[in-house]
Amino acid sequence: MSTGQEPSPTASVTVSIPSQDPRGAAEDAALDAYRGMWAAYAKAGLTANPDEPDLSRFASDGALKTLRNGLATYRSKKQVLKGEYVLNPQAAEVALTSSPVTVTVTDCIDDSNFLVYNLSGEPINDVPGGRQSARATVTNFAAGSWKVTSFGVQEVGSC
Repeated sequence: MSTGQEPSPTASVTVSIPSQDPRGAAEDAALDAYRGMWAAYAKAGLTANPDEPDLSRFASDGALKTLRNGLATYRSKKQVLKGEYVLNPQAAEVALTSSPVTVTVTDCIDDSNFLVYNLSGEPINDVPGGRQSARATVTNFAAGSWKVTSFGVQEVGSC
């Protein structure tokens, strides 16, 4: 039996999400690259592999050279790195008008649980690190490829 009423059409709602402001997008991308660099370094440290592909995915220039040289030194001493970094990075400066765009990241890295071991799994020393002030420059290369290009880490207790 028909009531003579057609079923009402399904309503369609389109929600427009505003695009993020350029500064916020740059900050987010730079912080992702910075976190990615430290994660890649921790992964590479497990075997002291200076050729870990993720290193060049997140770092270039002086930063990449520093990471690879450090890993090569550990490898030559038959040492590996194990553990985790605790990061709390903040975008300190954003240079949207520079070419390429750069973001300065500041952090207080806690490497208390990131230690050096020999290949048999024994710690080289049992003195944990601690909280260290860090500063990095993250650069936006072509096609939104953000990479850490330089960084410096101060002594334990600097933050």
